[in-house]
Amino acid sequence: MQKSTSYKSIFKATSIFGGVQVFNILVTLIRSKAVAVLIGTAGMGLNGLFMSSLNLIKTISGLGISESAVRDISKAHSTGDTEHIGKTFTVFKRWIWITAALGIVITIAFSPLLSKVAFGSTKNWTSYIWLSVTFLFGALSGGIYTFLRGTRQIKYLAQANIIGAIAGLFAALPIFYFYGIEGIVPAIILTALGNYLVSLYFRRKVKFTKVNISWTETFSLGKPMVQLGLSLTLINLMTAAIAFVLNAFISKTGNLSDLGLYNAGQAIVEGYVGMVFTAMATDYFPRLSGVISDDKKWKQLVNEQSELVIIILSIVLVLLISTTPILIRILLSKEFLASQDFILWAVLSIPLKGLVWVTGFVILAKGHNKLFLTVELITNIILLGFNLVFYKFYGLNGLGISIIISYFIFTIIMIAVLKSKYQFNFSNDVILLTLKSLIALSLCLASIKLLGYPNAYYVEAVIVVITISYSLYELNKRVNLKGILLYVKDKIKR
Repeated sequence: MQKSTSYKSIFKATSIFGGVQVFNILVTLIRSKAVAVLIGTAGMGLNGLFMSSLNLIKTISGLGISESAVRDISKAHSTGDTEHIGKTFTVFKRWIWITAALGIVITIAFSPLLSKVAFGSTKNWTSYIWLSVTFLFGALSGGIYTFLRGTRQIKYLAQANIIGAIAGLFAALPIFYFYGIEGIVPAIILTALGNYLVSLYFRRKVKFTKVNISWTETFSLGKPMVQLGLSLTLINLMTAAIAFVLNAFISKTGNLSDLGLYNAGQAIVEGYVGMVFTAMATDYFPRLSGVISDDKKWKQLVNEQSELVIIILSIVLVLLISTTPILIRILLSKEFLASQDFILWAVLSIPLKGLVWVTGFVILAKGHNKLFLTVELITNIILLGFNLVFYKFYGLNGLGISIIISYFIFTIIMIAVLKSKYQFNFSNDVILLTLKSLIALSLCLASIKLLGYPNAYYVEAVIVVITISYSLYELNKRVNLKGILLYVKDKIKR
């Protein structure tokens, strides 16, 4: 079986950004611990209210430009035409300034309302006015990072993420130490400023031909970028609305305890595997956008990406499902052990989610915004419907089962859409790897249900060893792990 050398490029990018994700998680844990000690639970709550308000405004005012621009910059970069790249980046820069201005105006104009909704009074309205400056810093730094991602400058993007995380941490902690809860607003602003200062260094890494274009051209050329961005914004808002409906339903139909267990279970599953998806998406979407006009190349890339997603997820998920009780005790407490069954069922859906995730980017890269919105609307409604029904009749465990059924349906929908619209089929390797992953996870779940703990641990240990060994064997066939390890060993010796 002949393998493309792009496997190595995909794996390299995933490894780099996977490491960055792990580092960022560690920084977040350190920051959360320090914040908890320095400003207490009330301070954490206050910080959370400010950040959630700003993130909501950012979602609305940002118009999804930063994400949609990756596609256009990648396409321009793939042509090798420096003037085209320069024109695309100039359009993007102007639009991101527009969105920053929109964010500032919305924050200032609605500051009394934001304070009223978040805190029950208008006493914090001036804090929101001060916080509006973060949109300016976000525009200045975000544009650089988007360009680095779009042109696939992986090394610099990884460095920027790591240094930015450290800068944000060291900017905030002294403020919390000296001013306590009163330092929350300055700390948020200084964190944004720290990221901006880091971006100034990487600004020198952005090379393109400066092009003078009129504002009429800016709006005309930026229209497709904005249209895709608006689609992404609507999807984000729809996802948030559906999550709100489900949370409200669980709280009303069941109880707050179930809601807490569900959110805790989701946090573990999403946090554990989310770094895999984030790491891959950082490189995959720009790479796919660059070859999307060549049918042979993009179809090959999608299959290669799918294979690596399933192989890596197989390792991650078999470890997750076999250590769930331990993780709950470490990350949460024994009070949350009741969420275990939900997590175990939900894990079975992740390989299918991986396939849906990989194929969804195809529609985005093609620029078929209406189709993407339609598919997202249908799948989200299906997921919400199954969640409501299964929770009503089967409780928390029913939510896990409904997720499996939903993603099975989503996979069929995505296969059908890509087959009819783009004549795409998954390779036999992708299908076989997915089936083997599902079988391994199902055997782990069966051992838990039939044998219980601690007997299930012995069976799971065997399954884990077999699954990881097989996954590493499959991975080695594609990226030559032995060669990579020898290279790293040689570098360490030097």
